[in-house]
Amino acid sequence: MELRSMNIGNALDAPRNQPWDVKMNSDYFKIIKKAGFNSVRLPVRFSDYAKDNPNNVLDEVFMKQVDGYIKEALSQKLTIILDLHHFQEIMKNPDKYHRCFLRIWQQLSERYKNYPSGLIFEVLNEPQENLEGNLWNKYMAEAIKIIRKSNPTRTIIVGPDNYYSLYRLNALKIPKDDHLVVSFHYYEPTTFTFQKSPYLGFQKYHDVQWNGSSDEVDTIKNKFSKVRKWADEHDVSIYLGEFGANKEAPYESRVRWTREVREQAEKYGFSWGYWEFASLFGVYDAQNNSWDKQMLRTLIPNSTDK
Repeated sequence: MELRSMNIGNALDAPRNQPWDVKMNSDYFKIIKKAGFNSVRLPVRFSDYAKDNPNNVLDEVFMKQVDGYIKEALSQKLTIILDLHHFQEIMKNPDKYHRCFLRIWQQLSERYKNYPSGLIFEVLNEPQENLEGNLWNKYMAEAIKIIRKSNPTRTIIVGPDNYYSLYRLNALKIPKDDHLVVSFHYYEPTTFTFQKSPYLGFQKYHDVQWNGSSDEVDTIKNKFSKVRKWADEHDVSIYLGEFGANKEAPYESRVRWTREVREQAEKYGFSWGYWEFASLFGVYDAQNNSWDKQMLRTLIPNSTDK
């Protein structure tokens, strides 16, 4: 099944007790399903609910909330990707947080072992900094082994280091497993997609256009063809787990870029997930309960949502 996903970002991936701008709401799953998506990627900062607890036990009050969101997604017949997101501490100090990382997956895999196959596990979003190369390959393989003890056939998503960079696929050593999917993220050119974003250091870029010229389109094709070649060599499916341009990008350019990336992903046989639902890159206004219709149709051309 090819996934057409929406990321519900800036919600459960916010730091504990420091909410960001998207308040999680079970209604979002129904809204996303009705718009024509068949999957939700749910980024969750599980580390904040385990790292300071004895034996790294996940906070049960929080986990019951997560249970509810997963059940709601499944009731809407959405595939839901449970993504361990923003575990920043392990990126800086892998040794210190190695055990916590594995304990999280011990608990999640045991907790959800009897859930339907429509629940997918994503081992760790965007490994980076000191968690790279062979060390990331080792931690990833250990997590997969733990998950497989109780979830022998559940789909698991993994990705390369350096923020899921397609340029690092060759450094990714995946174990032999018939139920692995490999993800990468795509935000190129970053001067366009991240323009005016101070937290990423792109505030000096503004009014950067993306015109859909043959050279611009060929750049995407060339990158995606390399991913396709790698996937074929390793006999794995590909999930473009994040792509998006923020709302500071000129609107028509944003529409063009989003449509082109989505179309090329589908041409190369990739499942995909748009980043994201209702924040800086969002296509839904949670205050007014309305979609940006043009942006929605760049992602789901046949959407009948009003």
